[in-house]
Parts: sequence; C-alpha cells; structure tokens
Amino acid sequence: MTAIFRAGTLAADRIAATRDSLSGNRIAPRAAILLDARDAGMQAYGKRLSAFAEDTGITLLFQQWGSTPEACCRQVSALSEDPTLDAIIPLYPLPVGLSSETVAALIGADRDVDGLHPDNAGRLALGYRGRFPATATAVTAIAEHLAGPLFGRHVVLVGASRVVGRPAAQMLLEREATVTLTHVATRDLAAHTRTAEIIVTAAGRPKLIGAKDIADGAILIDVSINRGPEGLVGDVDLAGVSGKAAIVTHVPDGVGPLTTACLMANIADAALQRRDRRKDLSS
Repeated sequence: MTAIFRAGTLAADRIAATRDSLSGNRIAPRAAILLDARDAGMQAYGKRLSAFAEDTGITLLFQQWGSTPEACCRQVSALSEDPTLDAIIPLYPLPVGLSSETVAALIGADRDVDGLHPDNAGRLALGYRGRFPATATAVTAIAEHLAGPLFGRHVVLVGASRVVGRPAAQMLLEREATVTLTHVATRDLAAHTRTAEIIVTAAGRPKLIGAKDIADGAILIDVSINRGPEGLVGDVDLAGVSGKAAIVTHVPDGVGPLTTACLMANIADAALQRRDRRKDLSS
C-alpha cells in the first residue's frame, strides 16, 4: 500500500518555532514581494504567502514588477535601500530580460531569503551554516522525516536547478547521503532512479516517474506542480506507482506548505541578523 504524505504538520511546527523566535526577540519583520499580479499561479501563491506570514508575525508588501528590465532593476535597487525592509523576494519566473544573477546582486546577501546570492550559495557549497533555498530545505527535512537518518542512503535528484536540485544535493551530502544528481541531458534516467531509496523530482514533466522507473518501496518526493486537464499534478504517475512506492508526497500539499514555512523562517533569520548587525554598529 502506497502512503500519500502531506507536510501540513511539519509546516505548522516550523511556523510555530519561527513565531516564537520573533516574539521572544520582539521583532516584526517586513518583506517585499515582487510578482506579476496578472499571473493566476503567482496570485494563488501570493495568497498562501500572506496567510503564512500573518500566522508567523511577518508583514508582506506586494509590488508589481516594472514594465522593462531596466525599470525592474531600479525597483529592486530602491527596495534594497529601504531600511525598513528585512527581505526582498522576487517570485519566479522573472520578467523577460531579467536574470536571477542580476536580481540577487541588487538584493544583496543580507536581504536574500532565496539563497541565490553568491555569498549564501557559496556558504552552502562549502558546508557552512547559512540561509539556503526554502524548497531545498523543505525537501531535505521531508526526506529525513520519512526515511530517518540519511547516512549512506541513496538519493537520486531529477532536475538540477539553482533553487531545488543543486542546493538539495549539497544539503543531502552534508547529511552523508549518497547523492546522484540527474538533469535534462542525463542518459537512461531510469537506470539511475531504479537504484534509489529516495527520489526527489523537480523536472516539471507530468508522469515522468512511473512504476518502471522505481525500486520497490522507494520514497518519492515530488516537488513539481504542473497544470493540466487533470488539475495540479507532479512528475510522478501516481496511479502507476501505487502499490510499488512506499510513500509519495502529495501535490501540492506535500512539499509546498513546508517550503512556504521555510521561507518564513528565512525572512525571520534575515530580520534577526540585520538587527544584530545594527547593534554591533551602534556599540
């Protein structure tokens, strides 16, 4: 029997811990969210962010992206100079002509809560403590929750993006898992996934992972949210793997809620660190 996992309880625990940290330090973080308000998916995600932020004690300020790449850059620059903001969050995909590298540089490491600034990404690559991408953090937490200690476990990641695959691989390596990172150019993907105890898929391709692609009793962590005739689906062919996989995360309530909770924790961390730096400068 294949179990379907939802991360609601893990997310609630993470939100409670973050809220307690902010309350104990008497901090009320403020974060700017940049998005295309005409995009239905972004609107829906924005509403979920708002609900989680209110529960955590964080104020979110939403702004529509500018009409040109140049206007967007000026917009981010202005926000980065606002002393009342603790974090700046650009929702993806970015406007055409605007690169994530440019945006991360304009935001700066201290207000980056997506883990994309070179300073934060570098800390992850070197195995230091830091503020890392929320989705990768959620994936790692779910893997540990479902499988227990990851020491020696074989994890196959499908997708090598900068926000999921690559950072998740680093985080799993820090837990001494054996990690295989696959991507669009990987030959014979199934030859890799069939050897995995845990598969993390974030490829954005419905029914990519079926019964023939997994080992008996595999744990499948499905990060993707694909919109189609059947509604929201992930990369896993849920009907196909039923009875063969041990656990499959629900789409979108498997990884999604914990990702949002981890993002709130990153905003809180940014606020706390900025407060501590101000204290150091004034002392």
